[in-house]
Amino acid sequence: MMSPSTLRRTIGVTATWSCVVLSLTLVVLTGAGWAAKEGRRPSVGKPAPAFSLPGLDSNDSVSIAALRGKVVFVDFWASWCLPCRQLMPRIAELKARHPDLEVVAISVDANRDKAITFLRAVEPSLRAVRDGDHKVADAYGVERMPSSFLIDREGKLRFRHDGYSSDDMKMIEQRVRLLLEE
Repeated sequence: MMSPSTLRRTIGVTATWSCVVLSLTLVVLTGAGWAAKEGRRPSVGKPAPAFSLPGLDSNDSVSIAALRGKVVFVDFWASWCLPCRQLMPRIAELKARHPDLEVVAISVDANRDKAITFLRAVEPSLRAVRDGDHKVADAYGVERMPSSFLIDREGKLRFRHDGYSSDDMKMIEQRVRLLLEE
């Protein structure tokens, strides 16, 4: 029979090793999940994932195939996203300065009415479609809101930007100009 001090030491060592094994397992599983998401992200320079989505508050639909030959700015947004509220008017201004730029604002809201209310309040001039089941967002590897993509005239993904800060628009506009001049 073990002495109480030996038993405590054995339990302590076992508990320590159990924590180490559990921690390593969590690190491996988290890394595998991250790698899987990264693997789903479309690569810059490769064809943009195809999609056809219904209009948010209209009967029309938008497909990336129909926009081939044009430079396209795709923005994924949600009604609960505060940075989206700031970004969307900037996108409309960008479109006004560059009329040849096609803009597609993709709502990932499950609730269509919330998305329509948000869009009408924030920026009703944008061409908006709905991806309520997130299939297109998943194809683009969207992990946060807003996430924006620039697609060139050949349908290749040329730029990806996640999140929004006021300094981002200068860089985005430079890339839009570059693609429009190609």
